[in-house]
Amino acid sequence: MPPKPFTLDSVLKYRKRQESMAQEKFIQAKADAEMAFQALEEAKNVLGNLINTLEEKQISGILAMELARFEERIQYARDQIDVLKVSYQKKKKIVKDKRLLLLEKSRNYKVLDTLKEQQNRTWKNYLDKKEAAMLDEIAILRHDRKTS
Repeated sequence: MPPKPFTLDSVLKYRKRQESMAQEKFIQAKADAEMAFQALEEAKNVLGNLINTLEEKQISGILAMELARFEERIQYARDQIDVLKVSYQKKKKIVKDKRLLLLEKSRNYKVLDTLKEQQNRTWKNYLDKKEAAMLDEIAILRHDRKTS
């Protein structure tokens, strides 16, 4: 039985669309993780500035109420850093998951594309053999006419 041509175009388009969507989601997740990292770094800088300002004020003299406010602000900044760290870790995990998904989608598309190429080569070889057989038969029939 001859190999039938089967177009994988619609399947390939679907897989390519899935790959593109996975790539977009990966890029978005990566951007979100970068923004979370920047927010974390900014919060660390704010905390450092608060601590430096407190040290300067302690050297020059500071009221107890002002010292309490600084301590509260420093504790709040530390809490924010903890929250931002957790958020950044979650976003890093999401980026990793999206990357793995993108790799899977890319592999799926590549496998089907390779299958399509192989199928097209097989079909072309079949058609070439069929054409060669037909040409051989025409040559034999012409040779038989000349000899008769």
